[in-house]
Amino acid sequence: MNQIKNLSLVLLCIDYRFWPQALPILKEKYGDFDLIEIAGSSKNLTSPLEEEDKITLLENIGLSIKLHHPHKLILTNHTDCGAYGGSKRFKSQSEEIEFHKDELKKAKLIISKKFPSLSIETELFTLNGDKVQLV
Repeated sequence: MNQIKNLSLVLLCIDYRFWPQALPILKEKYGDFDLIEIAGSSKNLTSPLEEEDKITLLENIGLSIKLHHPHKLILTNHTDCGAYGGSKRFKSQSEEIEFHKDELKKAKLIISKKFPSLSIETELFTLNGDKVQLV
């Protein structure tokens, strides 16, 4: 199998409003990547519904590392994520954005403990009507 130089690994939410626009943005910014798509994205690391969800996600990250040797993991979250209770859970968009930034920091710490040699970046997307944007 050919190795792709500078391959990344992206963790993305399954939300249909989000991923069709997010994928090209991520591709432009990071190039080629393996993709793990799961409801709630990094929530499965910080506050999984079941501990098995976290274990499965970590196993998938490990498998990508073993098979394709990504140099970087990009953790993503987005506003109005149903797995977190949606935007209605927050008093304001700024409160929601800060919450997701904190969640991504927690997820990054969990991953860096498990895979210390993996470079990790975080990205937060907003959903404004039909438009997806990086924060």
